[in-house]
Amino acid sequence: MTAETFHALQQVLERLGDPALREPQAANGLVARHLVPQHGLELEYAWDERSRTLTLLGLARVPNAP
Repeated sequence: MTAETFHALQQVLERLGDPALREPQAANGLVARHLVPQHGLELEYAWDERSRTLTLLGLARVPNAP
């Protein structure tokens, strides 16, 4: 992973801390997905409201959009 991609990943994780940007199912403790197409990544994550913790459950490479 390039430094640029890693930095983008960090920024996405920070933004997902904002309830307005999280998928509704993540707010209920379920697994949600977030695409970062410009870097070819798909994140799986969950949010625990009680501890206010975002957990990255998976990170996968996906084909970049043409």
